[in-house]
Amino acid sequence: MTEITKIAEIGNKRKIALLDTSSISFMQGLQTKGLQPDVILKDYDLILIPNWVLIEIKDAEGRIDYVKDLMNEGYPIFSIEEKNYSELAEGEEGNLYQIVLASVSLIGRIKSYLRRYVEKEDPLDMDAYGEWICKLYDEWPITGQVLSSGRVKKKNAGEISITVLAEVVSWYYPEVESLTVYSQDSDTYELQRKAESDLRKIFTLRTPVPVAYKSNDAILCQLARDGKIDLERIREYRKDIRKITYSKEQGDRSIVLITELIDNEKFVELVKDMTVHIIF
Repeated sequence: MTEITKIAEIGNKRKIALLDTSSISFMQGLQTKGLQPDVILKDYDLILIPNWVLIEIKDAEGRIDYVKDLMNEGYPIFSIEEKNYSELAEGEEGNLYQIVLASVSLIGRIKSYLRRYVEKEDPLDMDAYGEWICKLYDEWPITGQVLSSGRVKKKNAGEISITVLAEVVSWYYPEVESLTVYSQDSDTYELQRKAESDLRKIFTLRTPVPVAYKSNDAILCQLARDGKIDLERIREYRKDIRKITYSKEQGDRSIVLITELIDNEKFVELVKDMTVHIIF
């Protein structure tokens, strides 16, 4: 059976997608309704899944089978271990610590763990990145539930892993043309936005590659506008009221940014309005 290959570098890839568990589950559900994933993922020459996200994906057999099916169809899907982020960051482990710290800045317990057990007064005294990041995941500071498989769920572990990866690629690979995170988890969105804001104050001589997002609603919008789904049947794909952040062009050509709870009726209106762009 196809296995997901692990890599430690991204080479000269220009169009990169990062997949979160929530989006994989959603796309798997779309496939069962007859929608083909090529209209969603066809534009990327590298699709990455952080190792901890891969662990979460494997909690459901159907999810991992879906990912392997995508690979068999030729999609460039690879996994990357968190301990290998140092290679992506050119071995600059002091900077990598700052990226991890910024990525957890909204989660007090993990931030406190890093300050207490990892950070040193002299950065040169810190343990090697590969050692302390593995220890962090082993000693995860947030207590999680025990799943039916016996694995202990580590709250926010996947979101943080994907955030750190997004920031490493963003700050260290300026030649990347597009960097898109597929996630429906609002924690991932907020963590990455806060991390980028904090890192702009530290990496003042660098310009990050913008990190884009495709939430489940953004995927549905794309499919509807491409004529792949019938908006009259939107309830088959979107069953709940969700908070959406979107931009809209006003009559004077100014752009307004709006965040609000959107039901299915309002969602259909947004999709039909071509001046609207769903951000998350």
